[in-house]
Amino acid sequence: MKQRQNKAMIRDLWSAERRQTCEDLREAVAADVEVHGFYPLKRLQGADCLIAQLYGPMLRAFSDLQRRPYVLLANAFEGGDWVASTGDFIGSFVEDWLGIPANGGTVKFRYGEFCRIRDGKIHEIRFLVDLPDLIRQADRAILPTSYGRDMWIPGPLAGDGLRPADVDEAESEATLALVEAMIFGGLNKYDQKHQESQGLERFWPEDMVWHGPVGIGSAYGMEEFLCNAQGPIVGAFPDRKGVGHQARIAEGIYAASTGWPSLVGTHRGEFLGWQPTGRQVGWNIMDFWRREGEFLSENWVLIDLIDAALQSGVELYPALRAYE
Repeated sequence: MKQRQNKAMIRDLWSAERRQTCEDLREAVAADVEVHGFYPLKRLQGADCLIAQLYGPMLRAFSDLQRRPYVLLANAFEGGDWVASTGDFIGSFVEDWLGIPANGGTVKFRYGEFCRIRDGKIHEIRFLVDLPDLIRQADRAILPTSYGRDMWIPGPLAGDGLRPADVDEAESEATLALVEAMIFGGLNKYDQKHQESQGLERFWPEDMVWHGPVGIGSAYGMEEFLCNAQGPIVGAFPDRKGVGHQARIAEGIYAASTGWPSLVGTHRGEFLGWQPTGRQVGWNIMDFWRREGEFLSENWVLIDLIDAALQSGVELYPALRAYE
């Protein structure tokens, strides 16, 4: 029941976005809400700051902004109740935002969001958008051509990502167990030499689908994933490990995870044109998965690449600095 109520609360906020009002948001969040966002809005504290620096400017910049989610799930993690979603923002870009010039046309950019709810209020928000994609649509491309497929990223093939809350808890437990086994028993077992050391075939079918941010792109099938998605990352950050998850939940056959950072590794090889620095880089990431039977079939990933680049000494879009 609580999952259903929490989802309904989040849906009410999405309706407020469409009405272009921030007052409903102010009512829904705790006065001291803690917000972890994308660069340059990495840390916001309190409802007033959230509205003044994020929601107010965003709603003004995109006059008819609509949130189009395709995955929505809720559950508890370490005593906290979370609602997680991912999908697209679509709207008319009519006013500059974060130093990005408005193009006057329709834009689409992906988002991922986790909300921690307690006593009917949102006490914590973790929020990422694919900002390089939006910047590219403003004719200011800041990343090279994606390693993988550059495409409008779709939602789940089965179209079942906006699930009801009354699902079999055993299904949720099976999904979360598979995700955790894949992370800690697969990805984190990389020997820094051979990708097959991870044994990913235990967790993914050959026709798996992986959707990453602009710059990395999408992969259809295990071969594309290893070559175009995971290959460049492990080649540049061979000691990377999944760490620091602030929320990891599952509902039915869907799961989601986020951390600040989610992944930490040493920059030892070229990545997206960024030369190796030997520095440790922490990646703020959101992952959303769909399970089919005994395998994970689809994965949607958001990464704050602008922040990761800064840690490697690369400033992709200097205009953002004014909004830190």
